[in-house]
Amino acid sequence: MKLSGLLAEKKSAIVKKWVNHLLGTYSLDSSGFLQKQTDRFANPIGHFVNEGLNGLYDILCDKDATDVTAILENLINIRAVQDFSPSRAVAFVFAIKKIVREVCDKEKENGELLVALPDFDKKVDNIALQAFDLYMTSRERLFQVRIKELKSGNYILTDRAKCSSAMLREDQRRQNEKTDINHSTT
Repeated sequence: MKLSGLLAEKKSAIVKKWVNHLLGTYSLDSSGFLQKQTDRFANPIGHFVNEGLNGLYDILCDKDATDVTAILENLINIRAVQDFSPSRAVAFVFAIKKIVREVCDKEKENGELLVALPDFDKKVDNIALQAFDLYMTSRERLFQVRIKELKSGNYILTDRAKCSSAMLREDQRRQNEKTDINHSTT
């Protein structure tokens, strides 16, 4: 059996493991919710992850000639806004290699599969490199937005969700505490 045939046959099991791997990178509370909630509106991240990994898998299996950038960008943008390090944000791409090898281990005696794996790995590596580029572009965009917020003062509205009078009271309280400390030490 050719690798493409095996990948097509085992698609649902492989993609499910891949989705679970990616969602497993979130905290236990989030991961459980993301894996169990199937409503696309209640769980948009889980939905985009599922759709995105299915699309990437089809590209890796040569079923779909769609440009990988659009699919990958959706997945990477989600990871970029969640403050994953670059390596953690992109690591899910490499996980498919291990998952496919676990499936192929059962077909060890088929030499044709072993010959096709390096080409598959090369596709995965190319997608991972593109994912890293997209991650860095997305993070740069986020930082540019953050700089604009700081320059315009909009960060006050987004960072602490406090009104200006509450912030003024907090500043006055801090100043009073400093004054009290200075008076008590003299």
